[in-house]
Amino acid sequence: MTHIALFLPDLNGGGAERGMLTLPKYFVERGHRVDLVLARAEGALLPLLPPTVRLVDLRAGWRSWGLLGLAVSAMLRLAAYLRRERPDTLLSTLTGANLVAVLARAIGNRDTKLVLREAVTLKNIQGSFRLYLMRWLYPKADVVVALTEVMRRELITIIRIHYDKVVRIPNPIDLDFILNKAAIPFEHPWFFQNEPPVVIGIGRLSPQKDFSTLIHAFAQLRSGFKSRLVILGEGPLRGELESLVKELKLDGDVILPGFDDNPYRWLSRAKVFVLSSLWEGYPNVVLEALALGKLVVMTGYDSSVEIFADNSFVIIVPPSNPTIMANAIIEALNRQTCPNILLAPADSHFSQVALEYEKLLYKY
Repeated sequence: MTHIALFLPDLNGGGAERGMLTLPKYFVERGHRVDLVLARAEGALLPLLPPTVRLVDLRAGWRSWGLLGLAVSAMLRLAAYLRRERPDTLLSTLTGANLVAVLARAIGNRDTKLVLREAVTLKNIQGSFRLYLMRWLYPKADVVVALTEVMRRELITIIRIHYDKVVRIPNPIDLDFILNKAAIPFEHPWFFQNEPPVVIGIGRLSPQKDFSTLIHAFAQLRSGFKSRLVILGEGPLRGELESLVKELKLDGDVILPGFDDNPYRWLSRAKVFVLSSLWEGYPNVVLEALALGKLVVMTGYDSSVEIFADNSFVIIVPPSNPTIMANAIIEALNRQTCPNILLAPADSHFSQVALEYEKLLYKY
């Protein structure tokens, strides 16, 4: 039996957190002992943690020091955990947590294997202090996981990690979980019979997701196509996006319901899913939308979207272009929805991805 520790800052509802929550169940079923270690045990996804997985709350944070205090506190407490529990492998995700994990292992328990999982593309950190820290610390890990081949090349060329230490493993898609969650009854007047079709965007209300372009695109298409828009998620740009909705006089046809720990009940009832992002790591939500039979309009934020290029149910558009996006959404609204099957790369299926992670436990 292998003792595996998974490290995250918290469970505040991002795609990376959802992806990491799919792995512990598999590891436990394979006979491994699993700890989910959180810098702070908080977040809307906490109820999704399997009961067979031990939750370790580091209770990190020195409020008077802000983010720096949180990082230092998390590093010291994670190091203490590693000395005390001595897990065989520590799997960390998200850049800030990864930097903390490298330092914690150095002063905690050097015998613990360290696997880092990078969740987003690196094109927006050029010249930053974070880039310097990544170049210093990431090569000290035993292996770094990239979600796409584009990200793998970035880690090798930009962060300067030896190519033998960087592997590509996409995010896992747990189809049974998605379908079961989508089947939970959900009453909302916009989804009643004979109501206009619903377009949906899902993600953190942040600059990365570029929901302002989606709202502008919806304003253009609504002038000639009766429909509604749901943007599901929470984040720092809520006020700005709500003001834009009012400015464009879309109040009656656009809602921002906030974060929902079951986005699949919304997604399964919408007609078209739109990914308006400026950059991504690996867009799980696109695969989830396809699994639920949705037509997808997504931005071609980098060359990794080529995996969807031959998918007839996906329309790829340039980022930050509301007119082209509006025309693509209209095209999707006028088409029939796709079958309820997972039209995604086979290597993203849950069992295959989990097996690839398990192999890392023994290879390095």
